[in-house]
Amino acid sequence: GAELADSDDYEYEDSEFFDEEDGGWSVDGELSVEELNAINDARSDANADGTYFDSYSHIGIHREMIGDAARTGAYLKALEGHADALKGKVVLDVGCGTGILSMFAARAGARKVYAVDASGITRHTRRLVKENGFEDVIEVITARMEDVTAKDIPEPVDCVVSEWMGYALFFESMLPSVVHARDTFMRPEGLVLPNVADVRVALLEDQNRYDDGVSFWDDVYGFDFSSLASQTKRDWSSDPPVATVDPNCIVSDKEGALVVRVDCASVPLGDLYEPMAGTVELVAEKDCVAHGLCLWFDVDFYGRAFLSTSPSSTKTHWYQTVLMFEAPHAMRAGDALVANIELEPGSDPGAKRQLNVYANFDVV
Repeated sequence: GAELADSDDYEYEDSEFFDEEDGGWSVDGELSVEELNAINDARSDANADGTYFDSYSHIGIHREMIGDAARTGAYLKALEGHADALKGKVVLDVGCGTGILSMFAARAGARKVYAVDASGITRHTRRLVKENGFEDVIEVITARMEDVTAKDIPEPVDCVVSEWMGYALFFESMLPSVVHARDTFMRPEGLVLPNVADVRVALLEDQNRYDDGVSFWDDVYGFDFSSLASQTKRDWSSDPPVATVDPNCIVSDKEGALVVRVDCASVPLGDLYEPMAGTVELVAEKDCVAHGLCLWFDVDFYGRAFLSTSPSSTKTHWYQTVLMFEAPHAMRAGDALVANIELEPGSDPGAKRQLNVYANFDVV
């Protein structure tokens, strides 16, 4: 099983890829092994929730997310695209951060917006709401969504909006909080934005990545370090690379095969604590050497906006998730790789926000 790591528990300003003058985070970068290990260590302590929420108290991560034009633009388009449905209505923003989505909803005509976040960022959110003239519309609530009661939100809401997605969609396990909010506070037939989320996968041919991790050790300044290659492969399994994948490295259908689809407006809460799996057939579109699989996600907003994190789409701060094979597989055009991919939420103490990814496959 592979345990995904996120980029939320270190100071982005200290990263070599963070450039204030160039708009913040460079999506061409890749998290280092040290950064990924530090993140997994933080996620595995006894205070997973505290660590998680504390990481969102820092301005750097919000600068990164808001500066992701594909992400933020999709939510703007979705909320403006539902202006008729939101006018005079009540919106609940789960994990509001700086309140940008709440302000989009208020500007689209919402009568009331409840903006909920458990992190310390809310001290800034309240000020930003007031400075932008929305203090009579947006009410900021500092609490875990699961701890919010009818005293905090004394009326049914017509729309639940949240940017809850993590690497490979489910890392960080924030969707249960959104579904809890939906079930507790939303009117029947209300809007959940986004309403559909897909995990997709494609075949990856990436000789450069393979050489950099494996072949590199064959000759290190004239010395044989090749015994370290096996450790690289173990690292690929325990900490899958979260990186920008060149679309030219995708050698099956570039739209990807559907692994899992979640209807956010109807999925039962209990289902989110169980593994989700799908079997896919990936057909090589040319003669190639398959080095692994590339995972990403897409979300839809009732057809009025769409966000894809695929290699062929505008780059985002989610990058793609790479599952490298232990050994490359030579394939001819038309050959198929059949894989069963399982996404399992973390269940160990302190690890509930982690994600295990299992892939079993055969080339046929």
